Amino acid sequence: MNQQEMAAEINALERKIEEQQHTLAQLKETLTCLEEQEAERRRFISSKEIIDLVYSHIGKRLNMSTMKRWADEGYLGEVIDEKERFWAIKSKQGKKRYVYPKAAVFPFLNEKGYLKPKFAVLDAVEAKQGIKGMIIDFYLEKEHFCYTLQLDGTFQSISGINEDDLQLVEKEI
Repeated sequence: MNQQEMAAEINALERKIEEQQHTLAQLKETLTCLEEQEAERRRFISSKEIIDLVYSHIGKRLNMSTMKRWADEGYLGEVIDEKERFWAIKSKQGKKRYVYPKAAVFPFLNEKGYLKPKFAVLDAVEAKQGIKGMIIDFYLEKEHFCYTLQLDGTFQSISGINEDDLQLVEKEI
C-alpha cells in the first residue's frame, strides 16, 4: 500500500467516524427526549387505563363511550393526543389515543365512587418500615390513597403513608 492509498483510506475512515459520531449524538438526544417523555407520560392516564383501573377497584366495566362523554364534559381534565404530545414514545397503531392528567382524573373517579382504597378504617396493617398500626383515616393524594395510622400500643398517629407501602396484618384474637 502506497502513501496516497493509505491517506485515502485514513480520510474515508475519518469520514465514517464523523458520521458515526453524528449518529451517536442524534441517538443520545432521542434517548433523552424519550426518557423525558416517558417520565411526563406517567402523569397521564389513557381511557383504556381508566377502564382497567375502575374494573380493578370496584369490578365495574366502563366503556369508551363513557370515557368520551366524560372527556367532552370536561370531567377528565385536558384532553391530550398521545401521539402528538409523546411523539418519541412508541405507541400502538390505529385510532387516535387520548390521555388525561391523573391529577384531574383520580379526584373525579374518587368522587364518583369508582376508586376504592385497598384498606378500610380499623384495618390492622404493617408499613414497609416495620411500623404496625391501625388505619384511622385515609385520603386521596394525587393518584394514590394515603393513610393515617394509629401506632399499636400508643395513641401516636402517623399520616401520609402511601397505600403501596402497607400490607394487611392478621390480628391475633
